[in-house]
Amino acid sequence: MKIELNELSPVKRTMTVEVEAGVVAAETDEVVRRYAVKARIPGFRPGKAPLSVVRSRFKKEVEEEVRESLLHRLYGEAAKEKGITPIGDPALDEVVFEEGKPFSFKTSFEIRPEINPQGYEGVEVPKKAAAVSDEDVETALGEIRDSRAQLVVKEGKAETGDFLMADVAGTPEGGEPFQQENALVEIGSTQNLPEFNDRIEGAGKGDSLEFSVNYPQEHPAEQLAGKDVAYQLTVHEVKTRELPELDDEFAKDLGEFDSLDALKERVRTDLTARKKAETDNEMRKILMDKIVVENPAELPDVLVEEEIRHRMEDMVRTMMMQGVDPQKIDVDWKEIRERQDEPARKAVHARLVLDAIADEKGLAVEDKEVDEKIQVEAARIGEPATEVRKRLVDSGGTGAIKVQLLREKALEWVVAAANIQEEE
Repeated sequence: MKIELNELSPVKRTMTVEVEAGVVAAETDEVVRRYAVKARIPGFRPGKAPLSVVRSRFKKEVEEEVRESLLHRLYGEAAKEKGITPIGDPALDEVVFEEGKPFSFKTSFEIRPEINPQGYEGVEVPKKAAAVSDEDVETALGEIRDSRAQLVVKEGKAETGDFLMADVAGTPEGGEPFQQENALVEIGSTQNLPEFNDRIEGAGKGDSLEFSVNYPQEHPAEQLAGKDVAYQLTVHEVKTRELPELDDEFAKDLGEFDSLDALKERVRTDLTARKKAETDNEMRKILMDKIVVENPAELPDVLVEEEIRHRMEDMVRTMMMQGVDPQKIDVDWKEIRERQDEPARKAVHARLVLDAIADEKGLAVEDKEVDEKIQVEAARIGEPATEVRKRLVDSGGTGAIKVQLLREKALEWVVAAANIQEEE
């Protein structure tokens, strides 16, 4: 096998591979024999047709299978012989595949950059104090109190923040009417159009409202987007949120505390833990930004594109979970994708540097650590660990877990070696 490897850049390579015609002939004979075993050809018993007949009958299929088999096998063998590990799918060019002639092809691909890590020990990095103020505690208590509010009947007119218990009927222009009895409509809700909120504010028990609202073209509800909708509301009641008193009884009602002071202490503890996690993450980000600057490298396009794709998929998934159809909202996806380029490059660069540090320091991940990670994930999603493990093994996902754990070890190593300046 002849192999010509050319370096276009630190991460880009082209490789030309050629094998003698005899290799092609041997591969063709093997494929024909496999076809002969299962071939059903008129005039011959199953599996008994001469190889020449099989070759002629399935000429196109045999040639395609031989071509694909040789490309896959020789590409892998050539890369291994040259001591390189391509990433992503290669781009094929100049494939020569003719009977009786040598088989050759040219391929372009990328590899990971070679990084000799430096400047990652004793890095000076600031870390904010995980301080929690009394005001923070009061704000958190207010949120808990809000979550325990009850709706009670209100006399008089509805204001922003109140609710209408009403029968609602709507007729989109040129569309199907819809209605809902005893609907609970919040005045001022961001789920309503501002114009809708304006029309229902000030309503009272027994009122009948009639008005039209124009929905923008980019509205997520397809049946409403770009249409005028005529509404009819019959108000049965006005309700308002009544907050419970913030006292010992309130704390006891939560089921875990015997006093308001005990609740406050738990809130402070939880806020401190959350704040510590935030400051730790911020410190790690600053640390890695500094280390990445000390280790410049050309980044493979395939890794950057993969990271951008994952970020875009996460964004779409979040929208769908919020009930928003990504195809119907008025956003410039090209612009959003372009904005992801820089953070994606930073993330890829940081991972490559961590991989290099892990390799230089001889860090490793044991199978039991992977198993522990799987058990944690299984508990998180509420599935048996055996099922999660089998699914990961079948899909090759255990390798990704091992890589993730190795990078986490490398990050913890540089954190331990850093000169962390904690703020007062």
